[in-house]
Amino acid sequence: MERKSKNTRQEEPQAYNYEWTTAEAIIANRDTQRQFGGWGDYDTLNKIANNPTEQECEFAHDLWLKLKAAFNKEAKHYDPETNTSKLGSIGKKNDREVMRSMWWDLLEGDRYGDYDKITRLIEALHGGEQLATGRISFGS
Repeated sequence: MERKSKNTRQEEPQAYNYEWTTAEAIIANRDTQRQFGGWGDYDTLNKIANNPTEQECEFAHDLWLKLKAAFNKEAKHYDPETNTSKLGSIGKKNDREVMRSMWWDLLEGDRYGDYDKITRLIEALHGGEQLATGRISFGS
């Protein structure tokens, strides 16, 4: 009698690759384990953002779309030497870090709700993402 061995090794979750592009996908995958850049080990959005509600996920997605548009628009006139970025951008035009408090204020983030949950969602989902005018990263 042939004995089949059980595979006890668990498959490691995938690295997140910016594939959740709608609020619906974000909501559906809140408990999906992924390795989000800058967040260390494998985690879920629920753990990273302290169990965001569906509405907070929708708000985070809406605010992200506004941030992405502002980031790409800013590139037309961005000069790292002048320190005039309304997003708090620093770095090269094609590889900028935006300051959390500045982009939040510029985009009126307080209208959307919980600062910590929403910014954590955005940063986990989009940190390091290559946009039309450069790679975006987040700083405090």
